[in-house]
Amino acid sequence: MDGPITQPTRRTLTPAVLASALFVAACAAIAITFVTSRGGLQMPIAASGSAVALATQGPPAAPTGPLPTTIAPTSSPAPIVTPAPSIGLPPSPSPSPTTAPTPAPTPFDLLFALPPCPDQPGCYEYLIKRGDSLSGVASRYAIPVSTVLALNPEITDPSTIVVGQILYLGRDPFLRLDPCPDTVSCYLYVVRPGDRLSTIAGRFALTVESLLDANPSIDDENTIYSGQVLRLQYPEG
Repeated sequence: MDGPITQPTRRTLTPAVLASALFVAACAAIAITFVTSRGGLQMPIAASGSAVALATQGPPAAPTGPLPTTIAPTSSPAPIVTPAPSIGLPPSPSPSPTTAPTPAPTPFDLLFALPPCPDQPGCYEYLIKRGDSLSGVASRYAIPVSTVLALNPEITDPSTIVVGQILYLGRDPFLRLDPCPDTVSCYLYVVRPGDRLSTIAGRFALTVESLLDANPSIDDENTIYSGQVLRLQYPEG
């Protein structure tokens, strides 16, 4: 027969064991709270190798000796570019001055279209046509009738001109007269048949008294004759 069955001894928690268990639980709770507040555990992942290798490697050795001094590079000034002198190249030609503008021509003078008088500058010949009148020709060429009469002393009647007759035109009433050889502003006029002192004075914008003063040999204004040479004197200035 078997002997009596012995019951296992029942362990009871002593106060010391209970205190130790509470202390360990408290430490674990504190550790978990601390890690959680730091964002949890982060394990570094190396580009090569395993996590075990990273864990077994020790911390990097601290550098020995003096640390190198880092000198910040200073900004160097921009280089000055000097144009290289041209060697063997001809100098560039300077622009030539522009030609001065031609002055605007004066209004066209119809007299320039007429044939000039021989040996009389400024005098032009006009051939009278059918339907012309002395005043009409004078107006067409902007010449006073008195100037036309002075240049054409052979015309005795201004209202009668002949077709085919040459009419002398110009701006100066003395173009066909010779100047006096000894006096300025003086011209020589040859008396024609039918001339009177008053007629001559009217043609050249003079007075009968000025003709008598310039020709003291004339006693009377009615005592002039064809072919006689009169001096037509104008006041100077």
